[in-house]
Amino acid sequence: MKKFLYIIFFIFIFSLTSAVIYLSIIGIETLKFNNLIIKEIKKKEPKIELRLEKIKIKFDIKKIQLFVSTKNPQIIYQGTIIPVIDIKVYTKINKILRSKIEVSQIVFSIKNFNIQDIKKIAIRTKPSNFKTYLLNNINEGKIEKALFDLNIDNNFKIIDYKINGTIKKINAKITNNFKIKNIGFNFVLDKNLTLINSVNATYKGFSVSNGSVELQKKKEIEIKGKFNSRFTLNENQLNKFFSKVKFFKENKIETKGSIIHEFNLKINESFKVIDYDYRSFGDISQSEVNLKKNLKTNLISGPLKKILFKKTKLEIILNKKNKNYLFLEGLFSIDDINYRKFNIKRKIIKKNQNYLIDFNLPNNIFVDIINFRTNSKKISNIKTEFTINNNDLIFKSIDFTEGKNYISIEGLKLNNKNEIKNLTSIRVLTFDKNRENNNFTINFKNKISISGEKYDSTNLLKLFSRESSPNLLKNFNKEIEIQLKQLVTQSKIPLSNFNLIGLVNKGEFSKLSAKSEFSKDKYLDISLTKDPNNKTLLEVYSDMPQALLSNYKFFDGVTGGKLLYNSVIDKEGSASKLTIENFKVTEAPAFATLLTLADLSGVADLLSGKGMSFEILEINMRDDKNLTNVDEILALGRSVSLQMSGYIDKKTGLISFSGTLVPAKTLNNLVSKIPVVGNILVGDKVGEGVFGVSFKIKGLPGKIKTTVNPVKTITPRFITRALEKMKKN
Repeated sequence: MKKFLYIIFFIFIFSLTSAVIYLSIIGIETLKFNNLIIKEIKKKEPKIELRLEKIKIKFDIKKIQLFVSTKNPQIIYQGTIIPVIDIKVYTKINKILRSKIEVSQIVFSIKNFNIQDIKKIAIRTKPSNFKTYLLNNINEGKIEKALFDLNIDNNFKIIDYKINGTIKKINAKITNNFKIKNIGFNFVLDKNLTLINSVNATYKGFSVSNGSVELQKKKEIEIKGKFNSRFTLNENQLNKFFSKVKFFKENKIETKGSIIHEFNLKINESFKVIDYDYRSFGDISQSEVNLKKNLKTNLISGPLKKILFKKTKLEIILNKKNKNYLFLEGLFSIDDINYRKFNIKRKIIKKNQNYLIDFNLPNNIFVDIINFRTNSKKISNIKTEFTINNNDLIFKSIDFTEGKNYISIEGLKLNNKNEIKNLTSIRVLTFDKNRENNNFTINFKNKISISGEKYDSTNLLKLFSRESSPNLLKNFNKEIEIQLKQLVTQSKIPLSNFNLIGLVNKGEFSKLSAKSEFSKDKYLDISLTKDPNNKTLLEVYSDMPQALLSNYKFFDGVTGGKLLYNSVIDKEGSASKLTIENFKVTEAPAFATLLTLADLSGVADLLSGKGMSFEILEINMRDDKNLTNVDEILALGRSVSLQMSGYIDKKTGLISFSGTLVPAKTLNNLVSKIPVVGNILVGDKVGEGVFGVSFKIKGLPGKIKTTVNPVKTITPRFITRALEKMKKN
């Protein structure tokens, strides 16, 4: 009996096991439950039309639950075909035995479900933010494949779900100007977690690959992601990205590279951003900025046409706390030959943008105001830290270094017109051919104080004569005091113990008094005042004229003498008078050319010897925005005398002068004093006289021509002016 029971038990176990294996692998195929399933589904969702082929009853070993399944059912929801390729409906065993179905779970898979068909279904669902976004922002593309595992209650409502699949070629509109194309990814999601990987997309020159996103639903929606991007951007694409940035509109820019992006994002159920944290890092392999308007600067010879970048590392951090950060490090060039290192750090704290810039100069630069030129064989570096606040540039420091050379600027503040609003100090130490040529400090406190050992003023007069020279101290109204032990000039004649006191009003001297020494008993004096009509009166006295005149070619070869310069300056221009007494002219190219053309070779020879002596040179001129009118240049010498007048066009550089050159001044002078005979020889009409040579000088820079008429007689005007000067002397 016992043995019989064992046999029965084993047969039962074997039969049950066989049945479970059969049901789990093969199942029972039948049409019996088709109408029952369709009827039950219709009760729960009348808008669904369902057609089923033969179904199978199978057993799920893992869930220990029976389910019915079928292949390629035809499901139509509100006129839209849902491309289901198989479906499993789980129900309780006892319900099936009583020909009833109580669905607890539905598992189905779909293939090639177009977004346009999904939107047709969504439009008939209840309003939601997701529905609005789907209908308005998503178009084209499809769900290539997806598996849905839905747990439902007795009312056919989803109480839990798990979905995974693949989406391809979706186009999404983030904003009106931000549209991403060809989005593709794999996804896995349930009620609390969404995982997206293998993300690919394109956007205006950007291609995204290997992206992954993790979305968790807690009190808020937390999103974490990472993806790679490659980009090749041209001028038009960058203009669209930075449409509000003037620099990108005005210049042609191209760039390419690759970047890795990481982000954390918190949003509420209304898709409002609560918190965010973004980081990206990568390489910009090549960039080129072609300036449509060539930048001209006195620092670099020739116009700046383009800036090239390569091997640039990039890092960006953005977050809700406004602790934003940008870092760039690489190589740049302005000639595609000499590449130098640079790095830029940008921090944004609240509304302030803070920058740290460190770069080596790619080419030689020339700072003319201190006569300093960098050396191409040495590394020249500039470091600066500045903040942008309310359109103001506030420099904490600007430091230039090159070997022993050093220039430091602190506390510089510029407005949006690049005008100086404030400045703390400037420190300069430079060398010219290993000889110190600048060593001074400028402090801007209650007054402007300049002090130090040496200042190279070689180019100072040239800078003052420029019509377009900017007024850098336009916003300054302060007293000024200068104490320098030595000034270097163009003529290499040093000035020592230079002292100046004055008043600066709106960046210009309204009053000054300065004094310096060339050597013992030889001085330079400068004074500037304002008269009651607000005209500026400038007076300069020098015991060594060549120290001030060496910048002007006209005065080449002038030695000795004393100089006095007076000028009256107003808004319309200036009227000036320059007088030099008891000087010599040696090796003067302009004079030599003129004398040679006049066939006065004997006089010309004097220039190459000890020189020609002159008692006086007097220049009267008027200056306005367009012209420099030279009313008269009169020079009286023992060997030759000269009178001329003309103008210089400031816009074109055109020079036009005419005058009279008289050799053997003494002979002319004696002839003019002989009664009767003097009147005959000299004459009493304009254009008559003897021993005179007329000439004209005219032309554009580099094309100036001189013409001479040796037989032209001396004008009475010349004789009158010469006698006036002789009487005064």
